[in-house]
Amino acid sequence: VFARKVLDARGRVSDADLAAVRLAGFSDAQVIEIVASVALNVLTNYINNVAETDIDFPVVLAAQAA
Repeated sequence: VFARKVLDARGRVSDADLAAVRLAGFSDAQVIEIVASVALNVLTNYINNVAETDIDFPVVLAAQAA
């Protein structure tokens, strides 16, 4: 949930979001790791979009995954 909030808010999460993730038992170091993972995935997606990287595995549609 927190990672999605980081993504949706483009990193500008609220104090309440931070309090909730800490209340769930995550340390400050783990919160930073979550933010870094989100940022790395966004960066990787941007690079792949610009480079038009070929997908080397079958595409799975959301309806098929459910």
